[in-house]
Order: sequence, then C-alpha cells, then structure tokens
Amino acid sequence: MRTELQILYRAIQQFLIYSLAAALTIGMLFMDAIFMGSKLQEFSFVEITQEIMLLLIVILFLKLAYQKPDIRNSSVLIAGFFACMFIRELDSIFDLIIHGFWIYPAMAIAVTGLIYAALNIKNTLIQLANFTRSPNYGFMISGLICILVFSRLFGMKYLWFTLHPEQSEYLMYNVKSIVEEGAELFGYSLCFIASLCYYSEIKDNRQILPLNSQN
Repeated sequence: MRTELQILYRAIQQFLIYSLAAALTIGMLFMDAIFMGSKLQEFSFVEITQEIMLLLIVILFLKLAYQKPDIRNSSVLIAGFFACMFIRELDSIFDLIIHGFWIYPAMAIAVTGLIYAALNIKNTLIQLANFTRSPNYGFMISGLICILVFSRLFGMKYLWFTLHPEQSEYLMYNVKSIVEEGAELFGYSLCFIASLCYYSEIKDNRQILPLNSQN
C-alpha cells in the first residue's frame, strides 16, 4: 500500500510540475504584453526565457557527460543538439556579424558531436536506447514536437490571415508571432523540466538501464 501511495504521490507531483510549464508560458506572454506591447521583440521575456532554458538544458547534459561515463556519448549528443537550438535562437546576435552567421557555429557543434558519437557508435546507440526508456523521454519528445512541429503549423501566416481576412496584416502578424513563440516556450519548458528530472533521476541512481554499455 505504501508503494502505491508513493507512486500516486509522484504522479501528482509530476502533474503539478509540468503544469508550471503552461503557467510559465502564459505568464511570460503577459509580461511581454504589459512591458513590450503587442509585438514580440528579439529581447522579449518569452525569447529570453527560451534561451535561458536551452542553455540550462545544455549545461545539465554536459554535467551528466562529465559525471557519468556510462551515458557520456548520449549526453554529449543530446547536449550538442540543444546547443544548436540555442545558437539558432541567438540568430539576431550572430546577424550582427553577417546575416545567417549562426549556421557556422551550429554546424561546428553538430559535426563535433556526431564525430564524437560515431567514434563508439555501438555505445552511443545503446545509451540512446536506454535514454528512451526513461519516463522523462516522453515529455522531452512532446516538447520537441511542440517546438519543431506544432508551433510551426499553428503559427502559419496563411492560417491566421484566412481566419481573420478583415484584420490588418500588421495585427495578424503580431497574433501569429505570439501564438508561435508561446507554443515554442511551452515546448522548451517541457524539455527543460524533463531534462531536470532526468538529471535528478540519474544522480539519484533511480533509472533502470537494462542494456549494457561500456565506454
């Protein structure tokens, strides 16, 4: 009975923690509406929160790579993936050098991570397979789907201009931007919480890794 109560407690705790992702998204949108006006800017509360979350995700997985040799390959690969997303979010800063310059550091990180993973591809695949067995993997995938698929489709200009053809193009562009960036922030929040929970899971040695991996 005690075990079942602990499981239910953790389920409720998980629900409340991930509910914060939705609350945070709306809160940041309100902050931008109050202080930034109707148009989201590159240095808005939403954008900065996205970038902070991405940076923290990268740090968490790099720490795992350093502290846990048995999952180093997968952690480096995941950290590199989110590092590329972080650089992409900073494209406006890199544009000060030359337009589209962000692609070069992102490609450098991607190639480095892939080469490192390929040096011991068997261990990398085993570690990635182990990662998918974590309950936090599902939340991370949900976040990535929200960022890479849902936000793009839901934020399509054609959709919003078709729904409200009588509104000005300027107004509908602002609506589209708010919807798209809000959906992205919700996805980043899911990924960040999933990463934090996974880090805690690994640190507490609570994850069961049934596949063998040696570095």
